[in-house]
Amino acid sequence: MNTHSRIHIVAGPVGAGKTTYARQLAEQTNGIVFSIDNWMSSLFKPDLSEDVDLKTMIPAWFAERVDRCESMIYETSKEILATGGVVVLDLGFIRKSRRDKAHDFASSQELQAQLHCVSADKAVRQKRIEQRNLERGPTYAMGVSPAMFEFTEKVFETPTEHELESAIVVRT
Repeated sequence: MNTHSRIHIVAGPVGAGKTTYARQLAEQTNGIVFSIDNWMSSLFKPDLSEDVDLKTMIPAWFAERVDRCESMIYETSKEILATGGVVVLDLGFIRKSRRDKAHDFASSQELQAQLHCVSADKAVRQKRIEQRNLERGPTYAMGVSPAMFEFTEKVFETPTEHELESAIVVRT
C-alpha cells in the first residue's frame, strides 16, 4: 500500500466499507479523516423534517450543503497539509466529477493523491447497511433506507480504467 501519499481519496458505493477503511488508513498514516456523512449529519440533519424521504427530498438542497461541507473540508485540509500532515478524504466520491475535484485539489497543493477504491458485492453492502442502521455503531452517521440505497446504486459511477491504473483496489 502506498502510505507515502499525503492525500488519500477513499471511493466506493454505499456500504462498501469506505469509512472503516478510511479510519484504518488514517491510523496507518497518522492521518486525519474527513467523512462527509459525519459533516452532513452534524451540520444539517437537525434541519430535516423526520418525514423526508426520496420522494420529498430536494436534491439541490442536499447538493448545496455537500458542496459547502466539501469546501470547508478542502480549506481545513490545506492547513493540515501545510504542516506536513496526511488527509484521508472519505467523501463518498460516487461520481467521477467529485473524484476529479479531489485530484484537482491535490494538484493545487502540488501533491499527488492516492485513490483507494473500496468495493463489495451488492448483497453484502445491503446487509451491512441494514446492520449499521440497527446497531448505530461507530461508522453510523445517518440511516440509509432501501430506497436511498437503490438511488445511490443508480448514480454511482464506477471508476474508469484510467482511474484504476494507479488506484489501490480493496474488496471487503
